[in-house]
Amino acid sequence: MQNKRYIAAVDQGTTGTKCLIFDTNGKVISKAYKRHRQILPKEGWVEHDPLEILDNVKFILSSAVHSANIETKNIVAVGISNQRETTILWDKRTGLPLSNAIVWQDMRTQDIIKKIRGRYGEKEIEQRTGLRLSTYFSASKIKWLIDKSDKIKDLIKERRVLAGNIDSWLIWKLTEENNHLTDYTNASRTLLMNLRTKEWDSDMLDIFKIPESILPDIKPSINNNGFGTMNYGSFRGVRIMGVMGDQQAALLGERAVYNSDIKVTYGTGSFILQNTGRKIKREKGLLTTCAYGTGKNDCTYALEGSVPISGEIFDWLKELGIMKSFTEIKEAINSSIDNNLFLVPAFSGLFSPYWDESARGIIIGITRKSNKLAFIRSAVYSICMQVVDIIKRMGNLSGKINVDGGVASNDYIMQLQADLLGKLIYRSDLVEESAFGAALSAGIASEVWDFKSIKNLNTSGRYFYPKVDNKVYNSMYTKWVDAVKRSRNWNESFKYNKN
Repeated sequence: MQNKRYIAAVDQGTTGTKCLIFDTNGKVISKAYKRHRQILPKEGWVEHDPLEILDNVKFILSSAVHSANIETKNIVAVGISNQRETTILWDKRTGLPLSNAIVWQDMRTQDIIKKIRGRYGEKEIEQRTGLRLSTYFSASKIKWLIDKSDKIKDLIKERRVLAGNIDSWLIWKLTEENNHLTDYTNASRTLLMNLRTKEWDSDMLDIFKIPESILPDIKPSINNNGFGTMNYGSFRGVRIMGVMGDQQAALLGERAVYNSDIKVTYGTGSFILQNTGRKIKREKGLLTTCAYGTGKNDCTYALEGSVPISGEIFDWLKELGIMKSFTEIKEAINSSIDNNLFLVPAFSGLFSPYWDESARGIIIGITRKSNKLAFIRSAVYSICMQVVDIIKRMGNLSGKINVDGGVASNDYIMQLQADLLGKLIYRSDLVEESAFGAALSAGIASEVWDFKSIKNLNTSGRYFYPKVDNKVYNSMYTKWVDAVKRSRNWNESFKYNKN
């Protein structure tokens, strides 16, 4: 066993961090997981402790290797996938964070976005970056941290400040503070990278008043030169060879590497990506992003739709006492009560395809017959309908839609999704697609695999075929769209959206 080669994958997510060890057949040898705190200082603010995340990464790396009963010297490379857009500033000299990380869900930078939109508009920004002006992305978070701290301003003058998403923070710390790097996928989620050149855009830096000196160098996601050599514990000497944002890593993990391939990840939110090959494709309401890259002139792009509230809706129902167990989902879906009850979970506005920060959550269609099953059913439908909203705008669909994530493990929800879309859905037996994508990126860069051979790894799964006449669901979708319209323009501060 000790003569075998392995790839370690770190998947640093919104609620916790995983490490999976894969052998060269793509089989999971071991897994470790550790949650981290969700810090909520104010309404709409979400933070993480960067040092807690770093400690958790070190813990799960050691735990996974111990559980696998292998020697670290047999690990060929490490791949990292990470929660995107979550932003950290730290002191280059001390190596310590200058604040908590501001998480992708955080809404505190609304005023910054509103002012920039009013001054510059959105068309040119979207052309350069592929993104909408939104609190979602990293740029306004970096600006907010700089604007609010005289200490950070002074340290920038001393050239001591470094900034980045979680990937850059982990690379910096795990390589003993020798490498300040990011990859195409993470850089493309900042509102600061030019999609065509794959370099920091000077005009975007000027708009947000962010000095380029604090930003990491941008490298291909699948990097033959690596992202640095680890200098931590038993991993000393192991190279980080692949780095990807978690959703792009899931696209690679699903082996959706051909033009028009689609994957849907159902996690805290839902993230739908469609591979568009070397073409920068644009569709109204959707984002254009880097899917992965293997070299300076070799980048694969994707269309993306992002939904902030998906699986998290069940946590909310449990907090309210409406739902106790996931076993209630089957009964709720099969219930014929209150087909006209709709829940739009716009708790902090709407992302794709509406991009309306003024929207707020609504439940509409309540009658005396409405019971807890009806509410659970409406929550399930909200998850699936938001995916329909996005896939309807993608077009040119391939033969099947690949799904992964916690919600995707529920057969009843996946069957409902297939019926609502009228499309074939495929769920791999390997649930951890983001981690697998991180492993594939490192394995391809290390020449353990190539793009052709990865298609033969982890091929077992289940298909969900549409079973219901789509006309029934077309009528329900019309009502869903009406419910979404009623949720919009609720917060008076943000009635600027014209879509």
